[in-house]
Amino acid sequence: MTLTFEEYFDPDLTLIRDFYEACFARYDADLTERVFVVKDGHWLIGALRIRHEEGYYHLCGLQLLPHYQQRGIGSCLLDFACKQLDNRPVLCQALPFERDFYLKVGFSLCQVSDMPEPLRSRLRQQQELGYQVEPLMREGGEPSHCTVVRQLVFQPV
Repeated sequence: MTLTFEEYFDPDLTLIRDFYEACFARYDADLTERVFVVKDGHWLIGALRIRHEEGYYHLCGLQLLPHYQQRGIGSCLLDFACKQLDNRPVLCQALPFERDFYLKVGFSLCQVSDMPEPLRSRLRQQQELGYQVEPLMREGGEPSHCTVVRQLVFQPV
């Protein structure tokens, strides 16, 4: 297995949309987001979307094919993406089943009152719709949380 991590620059986001659908996740193409991917050979196995907001980055989505989960690949993809950003914090709204993963890779709990707008409004809207989301933040410049994954060869692009 040979993994490559790269930023996805193609303005045709059909591949990313199709990947999210294969993971049973919703994705509305948004050219304002930066997309980072991990491939096994030529196969897209993971994608991370992040949007630059004033003063911070908003992690909009992280998907990894099930066969590749629990191997540290998602952590490495997140670290790769964060290294491409400046030292601004990264904020996300984690669902209960995602919480432990994000805490393990350097995010910490964030008070709603400390969140910038429009993220605070977006969080409240999600909570009003019944989603149990929790605000988390990873400070800019955090050290790498990527762990060595057995039987993988990492090739930077």
